[in-house]
Amino acid sequence: MTRLALWLALGLIPACSAAPEFGEPQAGLTAQPGWPELVPLGPVIAAASATGSAPDPTASEEARAAALRARAAALQAQDI
Repeated sequence: MTRLALWLALGLIPACSAAPEFGEPQAGLTAQPGWPELVPLGPVIAAASATGSAPDPTASEEARAAALRARAAALQAQDI
């Protein structure tokens, strides 16, 4: 019961205080940020396709898988 009274008292203390007046915001704080310039998507896609496609990651993935299989086989062959 005393905890409830304490929480009520602590909760009502801020309600009795006067709220600060902030006034109008400064003009520099309300200005909209500068947005980046939008460019047409056509030239961006053309530049990306002109550089060629990305290399096929399958070869490197297969090499990594083979290395992992060899490592697993070596670990399984060990006598503990």
